[in-house]
Amino acid sequence: MDGRDHRRRSRALSITSVRLDPRRPYKPLDIGNGIVSGYLTAGGRWLELGIAHRRHGRVVVSDTPSFIPAATHDQQAVRAYRAALASTGRAGFGLDALGPGGRASLQDDSFPGNIRIRAGLHIAVTSFAPQGRRGAAQVIRLRAESPTRFAPAWTGTMFLHRAAYTQLTPGGPLPAVEERPTTGRDERGAWIADEGLEVACGIVTPAPLTLAPGDEAVRVVALAFAPTADEALAEASSLATKADALLTQLTEARRSLWTGLDVVAPRHAPLRRAVAYSLDCASSEVGDATAVLADHAILPLVWTRDAYYVCRALMSIAPLRGAEVTARFLRWCFDVAERPDGWWPRASLASGQAKDPIFQLDQQIYPLLLLADHARLTGYQTLVLRYAAERDRVVRALLERRSEIGLIATAETPADDPIEAPFHFSSHVLLWRLLRDLDPVAARILRDRTRRHFATGDTYAYAVRGADGDGAIRYHDANDLPTVFAPGWRFCRVSDPRWRATIEFAWSSANRAFVTGPLGGLGSVHTLHPWPLGDLQELVLSRVLRDRPRGLRARERLRRVATWDGMLPEAYDEQIGEVASRHWFAWPIALWALLEREPRLVAP
Repeated sequence: MDGRDHRRRSRALSITSVRLDPRRPYKPLDIGNGIVSGYLTAGGRWLELGIAHRRHGRVVVSDTPSFIPAATHDQQAVRAYRAALASTGRAGFGLDALGPGGRASLQDDSFPGNIRIRAGLHIAVTSFAPQGRRGAAQVIRLRAESPTRFAPAWTGTMFLHRAAYTQLTPGGPLPAVEERPTTGRDERGAWIADEGLEVACGIVTPAPLTLAPGDEAVRVVALAFAPTADEALAEASSLATKADALLTQLTEARRSLWTGLDVVAPRHAPLRRAVAYSLDCASSEVGDATAVLADHAILPLVWTRDAYYVCRALMSIAPLRGAEVTARFLRWCFDVAERPDGWWPRASLASGQAKDPIFQLDQQIYPLLLLADHARLTGYQTLVLRYAAERDRVVRALLERRSEIGLIATAETPADDPIEAPFHFSSHVLLWRLLRDLDPVAARILRDRTRRHFATGDTYAYAVRGADGDGAIRYHDANDLPTVFAPGWRFCRVSDPRWRATIEFAWSSANRAFVTGPLGGLGSVHTLHPWPLGDLQELVLSRVLRDRPRGLRARERLRRVATWDGMLPEAYDEQIGEVASRHWFAWPIALWALLEREPRLVAP
């Protein structure tokens, strides 16, 4: 059991199945266990299930074929593919008895469920991934209201392939993979395998049965991954045999977790959802390390930036589990991840290979900050001592990259976009935060140079080309959280007129990333709609500036645009609040949970 106060067990048991409101923004429903993760239709049909792979990063079984990128990067095609993944029209694969309809629910903020009545038969299905296993299962509880036969067919198309890494900005190409799937069946169940991918998925489905009025029964579906079809079927068969007991154990453990963390009140729903998604879906076991994914559906890649906020939230809300996941992720950063030329790339595969070997300044800083945070929040210095030499090497290498004006050029913005000028303000604020505790002299020099060279008129520039504001770019992006954290980190005072003017500019129509409309707010030219990350910046600002109404408005927008299962998208429509981009995104729900857990926090 993780957590702080275990006396409220009876309250935790009240968190069970919550019916999802179909009037809320829709997204498919997620499951996972930190090893496998996937998502389903509201009715319980499978859309995708995936697992980390040592060569391919992640492999999945899906109802959707691989995304074949065009020779020239086609952002419109990427957006269309992404949108289709969250479409209510996806049929999925699985039992035909679990088609459209019924009442969708989320049990313990973690496990999708659906209840329906079909031909006199009451059907209740719960989908989950048992802890420590390489597969997932569905427990189907049946109650007959009239004589009936339960003989569901397995329908839908299944593709086994490398995960689709649908990036809006061009990234490093992956080697072509020739898909050569084979299928088969034996007395245990069916399988789909690909020897070239070195992976197979075994599927076990329930046998037919006849029920009389009043009869009750339990049937199980199980899917599992392994290198071979025989191993995959063996694992799926084992899951099917034990599924009902495993579900009971898992739900009791999750309720105990919420109780121990004292997050059982309705207002704590964002905290529970963030912890569940972070542990179940964003975490991806890789040997004795853990990759922390930006999400498990659209971009199952590692950005150290996104992962930092997931780990930081976990350590605040679920200290024991959070410390464990963070330690495993730090091992991934320092021992597993490829670092071309010594730098963490823009994005990496879960297995550690560099996907996009592009130098982004802030991506180099977040692992080092997280290393310090882990020691500070846990009180243990083990990892700091283990990685101190490498941390110091990275810091020295960063300082060696300083230009003659004392600033460090970055190849891209924190939104993964090409930068119009090489020196980026919020990344230098972040670097100062790191140096503040490691090298105070270098930190003081950096702050002086940053405050001088980014000064342009009455604001700080988003980016500059050279000294004293040369080539200044006026802009502020939803991804640039260090700018709003600056006073909390003591980079500047709240009363700093230039910082305050920067913030005023950011939330004005003069800023290209600010979107007007009934639900207007701060977004990004990367995806020009309001972003929940922009609302979360406002939540921080409401605390820094002691502007309570601003915080109430930001929190109300977050509640309004959250999807029906409690997640936050990348961006939402400024007119009606529907998801405008990327239904899956670990970073905003993690940051929201962190800010709700620590109501006085103004900087991590």
